[in-house]
Amino acid sequence: MQKKYPSIVVVTHYLLFIIIFFFIAIITKGFLIPIVFGMLIASLLYPVSQLFIKIGFHKGLAIFVTIIMMMAAFGGVSLFFADEVSKLTNDFPQLKEKAIHNVNEISMYIEETVGIKTETQKNWVKDQVTNLFVSGSKVMNEVLNATAGTVFKILLMPVFVFYLLFYRERFHIFLMQIVPHKDRGRANKIIKEISFVSQRYMGGATIVVLILSILNSFGLYIIGLKYAILFGVISALFNYIPYFGTWIGAFFPFTFALLTGDSPNLAIGVFFLFLIIQFTENNILTPNITGGYVRLNPFVTILALIAGAKVWGVAGMLLIIPFIASLKIIFDHFESTKPLAFILARPENDAYWRRVRKIKSLLKRKESGNNASGIEE
Repeated sequence: MQKKYPSIVVVTHYLLFIIIFFFIAIITKGFLIPIVFGMLIASLLYPVSQLFIKIGFHKGLAIFVTIIMMMAAFGGVSLFFADEVSKLTNDFPQLKEKAIHNVNEISMYIEETVGIKTETQKNWVKDQVTNLFVSGSKVMNEVLNATAGTVFKILLMPVFVFYLLFYRERFHIFLMQIVPHKDRGRANKIIKEISFVSQRYMGGATIVVLILSILNSFGLYIIGLKYAILFGVISALFNYIPYFGTWIGAFFPFTFALLTGDSPNLAIGVFFLFLIIQFTENNILTPNITGGYVRLNPFVTILALIAGAKVWGVAGMLLIIPFIASLKIIFDHFESTKPLAFILARPENDAYWRRVRKIKSLLKRKESGNNASGIEE
């Protein structure tokens, strides 16, 4: 007979596990982040490598060709970014002067309209604008002259991806060997579901980002923003982050337009452009392309994004959603953790409503039983 522990002991064990998990995640983030990104990229490239294998390529050669194609695409994008960032950095002195001029214009307008003396505020804002461009120039230079450690991680990523793809079946067999025989069917199903959801989510999210890169760049170009393609692609990349991604990405072109535009109308145009982009992405692109494979509770998703940002920064915000989606799949296959899967699932899910009806039915039966026993007494 299995020993039943008091609830306080069980809760304490869970809390200790969570604390230890986050502690390890924080102190090993430099080691884990490239590996986790490698796993997601490998999941994304797996269908491509399988296509080459079906054509007749040897497995190793198919994976090698797939990674070379990935590196070529990444190299092309990196060269474009390096060129655009270099132009932007060279224009920083003129852009800074324009930004200070615009801040003065805004301050004078506020003073004339509202009647508030803004000399102190103007000086403070001037200092902030100057610091923004100085720090921005430093950041751009650091991006262009990456440290040896960053270059090493980038060069190591294709190696991770290659071996993760090459030994994919071997890892699967390893997991099957360490799982008890009676649970292997369930473990195999969990692995297949996680793999399927990861591929569909990452593939769909990447397609959405590519489409938004074109839409953002075209929209910003029509509005008249300088470096439209650069800001369009940067803002699109943040759409890997659910809910907040569009507006985090919009912050960069909006701020640039507000500080360096010839008129406030440019910034207003950027704001309304991203309002349209947000509506398009939320209601048309994401539902139809990603197909709702990661159906997480929005409230849980927001909490997860905050936790991911606290633990791993921007990388944590990018990686946390596939991680929570995988946890939801695992929880849904065990009776003891199904309540956790239930709270992680999006309420609109049909399974959610079926489970709600089942719980209500059980509660009614329990209540009826209690009433019957009370009458008998």
